[in-house]
Amino acid sequence: MKKVLKIIVIVLVLLLVAGGAVGGFFLHRYNTMYIGRDEALRIAAKDAGVELSALRDRDVDFDVEHGSAWYEVGFDVDGMEYEYSLDAITGEILYSCSEPWYS
Repeated sequence: MKKVLKIIVIVLVLLLVAGGAVGGFFLHRYNTMYIGRDEALRIAAKDAGVELSALRDRDVDFDVEHGSAWYEVGFDVDGMEYEYSLDAITGEILYSCSEPWYS
C-alpha cells in the first residue's frame, strides 16, 4: 500500500512540475511575442493625439482567434470616445473610430 501511495505522490509531483514548465513557457511566449497592453494603449493615445494622463475609462482587451492576435483599446477624452484594434505583434492599427460621447 505504501508503495502505491509513493508512486501516486511521485506522479502528482511530476505532473505539477510539467504543468509549471508548460505554463511558464506560455507566459514567456506571451511576454516576448506581443506588444503588451500598456504599449497598445500608448499607440492608440498617440494616434488620437492625447496624453495618457488625460484618458478616462480605459479598457484594453487581448483577443486571439484563428491564429491572429490583437488588442481592443477604448478610452474617453474631453467628450470623445475612441476605439482601436491593434495587431498584437506589430502594433499596427487595424481599426480606429472616434465619436462624441454624451453622458
